[in-house]
Amino acid sequence: ILNGKALDANSQVFAQRCFALGVELEKIEVVPDRYQAIADSVQQLSRKYDIVFTSGGIGPTHDDITYEAIGRAFGCDLRHHEPTMARMRRIMARRAASHARWTTPDPEGTPDQIACARMALFPEPATVIYPCDKYWVPVVCVNKNVHIFPGIPRLFDELVTAYLPGLVNRISSDAPQAFVRVLVGTQLRESAIAPVLEKLQARYAPMGIKLGSYPNWLPPQIQNQQGSGSASESGGGLTKSKPLVVLSAIGKDTQSLDACKRDLCELLEGFEIKNI
Repeated sequence: ILNGKALDANSQVFAQRCFALGVELEKIEVVPDRYQAIADSVQQLSRKYDIVFTSGGIGPTHDDITYEAIGRAFGCDLRHHEPTMARMRRIMARRAASHARWTTPDPEGTPDQIACARMALFPEPATVIYPCDKYWVPVVCVNKNVHIFPGIPRLFDELVTAYLPGLVNRISSDAPQAFVRVLVGTQLRESAIAPVLEKLQARYAPMGIKLGSYPNWLPPQIQNQQGSGSASESGGGLTKSKPLVVLSAIGKDTQSLDACKRDLCELLEGFEIKNI
């Protein structure tokens, strides 16, 4: 990510999953593959936040150092986790027919087997959870709130989707309530709407609503509708022509959001954009 080779798909996925569960995502850090950089980051984040997720750096190669770096951060030794290696062997055996060169883990075996076993070399103590039965890859939790995930986007998405709801339920005293996003378009420029938007933010902040403005932007679903020529009032997309600015109101109280939407439309010559 830091050298531009890969796009950071996992951050968007994680933000979407948090939003759907009503979890406020406070910070995203991109950290280089250096022991001290990773250790410093997770230490600081773990002290400040209830939940810390990491993605990437848990493979079999020399630059996969996340487990060791997090172990150093919290003074943990590394130990091969036999249940994970057994799970790897069992699941890999089922795939052997289509993967003739598939390697099984063995800390005392050949170089490639040792490298494979490295993926089960976890900080200790740690909590090891398997959110998806079809994968051997676990989520490893260190220091009670640092949850270590793989970086492969498809795998990250499936594990987060399976793991996060239960985690939120365990640490929250109340049932999770999803955030709701309301979108309003306007043909006014940001400089023209800024004073009114500031007053509305002050009015609705006590109700837990956050306002934002985004010039020359539309939700991807509506962009796709426009591109295919199918966006229309009856189709639930745009109610007018493409807005110059899109206003976003995010909160959990739907009545307050409805009132905020009406004010945005009335005071800023706005029109609702269906957030499909």
